[in-house]
Amino acid sequence: MFSVDLCLAGLVAESSEQVVRALAQKLFAAGRVQPTFETAAIAREKRSPTGLPFPGQGVAMPHAEPEHVIMPAVAIASLGKPVLFRQMGAPAVKLGVSLVVMPALTAKEQAAGELARLVGLLQDEALRRALCEAPTNEAMYATLARQLGLAEAAS
Repeated sequence: MFSVDLCLAGLVAESSEQVVRALAQKLFAAGRVQPTFETAAIAREKRSPTGLPFPGQGVAMPHAEPEHVIMPAVAIASLGKPVLFRQMGAPAVKLGVSLVVMPALTAKEQAAGELARLVGLLQDEALRRALCEAPTNEAMYATLARQLGLAEAAS
């Protein structure tokens, strides 16, 4: 579900929409989502904001509905400078976000609680900090791989 080609270290963006577009395009280029995913993710973020006020680094988890997903995947970006996202559950509040995780989940993964698992994983402040500080896409992926116990961590 995670791969180095879906990591973006130090993404520079001026708006939450630019971040959502960049990650959606990564997922599309990797063949994981339909061409409709990008527009659907932007619309969903406007309708249901995903900014999470974690201590240290704000996180956002923009995503689209399962019908736009071909194969489960997660794209992730650390931002060169924080970008404002509206807060989940309190859309009038804008959060400075430094880490954006975009799950592309099918109905099966959603039913299995993958979104909740990701939120749980992101509650680890040391992990969030390490992801934000990773200087390259490869370093970001290696951090995730170590945390998740993936075999690729050694590569």
